[in-house]
Amino acid sequence: MKIRRMMTALCITAAGVVPVATATTAQADQVGCVNYVQSKGYTVGPKVRAACDHRAWRTWAGTVPNAACLGGLGAIGVAAGVAQTACLRA
Repeated sequence: MKIRRMMTALCITAAGVVPVATATTAQADQVGCVNYVQSKGYTVGPKVRAACDHRAWRTWAGTVPNAACLGGLGAIGVAAGVAQTACLRA
């Protein structure tokens, strides 16, 4: 019975820690994307932040920009080259 309670407590603790660690990493990725767009002279607002929320895909072949990020930045007029680099930083 003690083992079951200990495992339950461990699972509850892990469930609370993992999302916080993931959110911190995702937010740091978004900042790199947003900062790059801003450094190229674009005004940063909620649409840029929303596009940059879509993280790049890390694959065995390398990092690939997320299509949702590219589409979101393209829809608001960010140049394709800037969007490509920014989305790789997301």
